[in-house]
Amino acid sequence: MWFKNVCPYILEQDFPLDGDGLEERLARDGFQPCGRLDLESGGWSAPLGDGYTQLVHAAGGCLMMALKEEGKLMPAAVVRESLQERVQVIEEQEGRKVRKKEKERLKDEVILDLLPRAFTRSKRTFGYLDTRNGWLLVDAASWKKAEEFSERLRDALGTLPLAPPEPDTAPQAVMTRWLTRDAAPSDFTLGDECVLIDPELEGGEVRCKRLDLSSSEVKSHIKAGKRVSRLALIWQERVSFVLDADMSIKRLRFLDAVQDERADTEAHTDAERFDSDFTIMHLELARFIPRLLDVMSTEQAE
Repeated sequence: MWFKNVCPYILEQDFPLDGDGLEERLARDGFQPCGRLDLESGGWSAPLGDGYTQLVHAAGGCLMMALKEEGKLMPAAVVRESLQERVQVIEEQEGRKVRKKEKERLKDEVILDLLPRAFTRSKRTFGYLDTRNGWLLVDAASWKKAEEFSERLRDALGTLPLAPPEPDTAPQAVMTRWLTRDAAPSDFTLGDECVLIDPELEGGEVRCKRLDLSSSEVKSHIKAGKRVSRLALIWQERVSFVLDADMSIKRLRFLDAVQDERADTEAHTDAERFDSDFTIMHLELARFIPRLLDVMSTEQAE
């Protein structure tokens, strides 16, 4: 349940529902497994996992949800091989060439025949509403994936006015300044990796890993005109993360100080452990994310 990524949204108005009200809305779009002829399926499932039925886990003004998606594994090589076999039989028996349109129809038939026997794979995307601070936080590494979650939630609710954060200064410019001057705010520490892009050359980038980012080697790339698009940072020795120029947070890790607090809490069941972990995590993120946005908005990049 501990988030590994965060795409943060700002709620543009107070969220009107409590846990029970949200539960009722999500139940209308509850997860159902793929049928015999379904290629994929999706819907809301219990955050605590299989064996539980509650679709919303509430703690401290926060409402946790889980979007479950299931898909049939249909390897392209298997489809291609089965299609080729059918095409070959027709061409040999009827002495004619199978054209493109007929191949497309045969391919659809192959997929329908394979679907009942295909294996399934499922995944869950977690997200929670922080109703006190006005956030929707989605555990997704890209905004595209986060949008799938937020759109599904909007469909369940009918409306959900929200927007990604828009700092006053471009994050790319702020991160470049921090790296150029070794001048991150006092509660942030530079990590050991970054991605530098060349704004004049599409696709041109330099990836630095396990390097001293204050070294002349890294700074030479910036002097040559490159800009920081991703930067590893540590906040208050409690959270490490990689910040993207689009304000998505990747490779989020809660460090020893947070894990020690977790170890000090008592939990006798899986549900109690989930509740405890969720509480610790959302309290940490409720301090970290506003601070990150604050420094992005108040920093003046040159």
